[in-house]
Amino acid sequence: MELVRWQKPGGVMYAPIPCSNYFKELPMQILNSIGWYGFRGYGFYSGDFSFVKDVYPAVHKYIHEVWELDSEGLPIYRTGAWDWPDAGSHQDRNAQLHLWYYLALKAEAEFARMLGKEADAVKDEAMMARIAAVLNTKYWNGAAYITPGHTDKPDDRVQALAVISGVASADKYPALKKVFAERYNATTYMFPYVLDALYTMGEPQMALDRMRKMYPTIMKDSCSTLYEHWNFDGSCNHAWAGGGVISMVRQLAGIDALEPGYKSFSLKPQMGALKWLKTGFETNYGRIEVSLEKKGRRIDATVTVPEGTTCKAGGRILVPGTHKVRL
Repeated sequence: MELVRWQKPGGVMYAPIPCSNYFKELPMQILNSIGWYGFRGYGFYSGDFSFVKDVYPAVHKYIHEVWELDSEGLPIYRTGAWDWPDAGSHQDRNAQLHLWYYLALKAEAEFARMLGKEADAVKDEAMMARIAAVLNTKYWNGAAYITPGHTDKPDDRVQALAVISGVASADKYPALKKVFAERYNATTYMFPYVLDALYTMGEPQMALDRMRKMYPTIMKDSCSTLYEHWNFDGSCNHAWAGGGVISMVRQLAGIDALEPGYKSFSLKPQMGALKWLKTGFETNYGRIEVSLEKKGRRIDATVTVPEGTTCKAGGRILVPGTHKVRL
């Protein structure tokens, strides 16, 4: 709510939320904040979508009035007050923008249907289809997504966004796997989306290897939190550096919500070479607990399902209680 309350009359919003000496728009961070991984992610995993009716007018105005589209239906690049899609180099910024805009439209379409605004949802989905078509015909070169005329190597951030948005179909995964094996451009902000993409592609070991390679460079015994950037750069307490923990729960352990607030959830771990793990977290319904032990190609799981919820695991629907399941 605080994010949209600072919206200017013309529709621009600020990220981060302004303070006494800070008033800057970071366009792609705003698209992320109001989009699928921001507002929609908060609503879905908390189970609280009550804010949607209040933020929708601001979201709609930002997406459809602040941004202009070119003749192909792609958003025209805006630098805002601070042109920062991610730290680091080797960025394909245009392609990143198109995919963040796509994910913002995806969230708005869902919000629109919640509010009975079917015409808005249909318009958003038509815009998404047009963007995806251009990306898959003019940006996909057979090996990666890259802006036409971009002279650098493929950007792993772009490939990640293409996978997690659904723009990249599964037949492209073998080629994209090669890009992820070679490119390590994403910094701590975009790194979790790369992990999500690898799990989506069914490559858990690549995700684990990537974490083992990069996360030691933001972890110090003298600091109880994580550094802002790789190689101990920036502040030593930056929240987005912990984004990989979310992937460890939802994809590595495989505990993901099927309904808002984990009213129903699935257990589909992707453990790679790990032999065992144990985790748990609180929901509005109570605590979910999971322990996993890998035995050959099978996984023995113990899962605690809170009252008022169900868990889909191993072809079964588990009711509240503690269960042993072979996956």
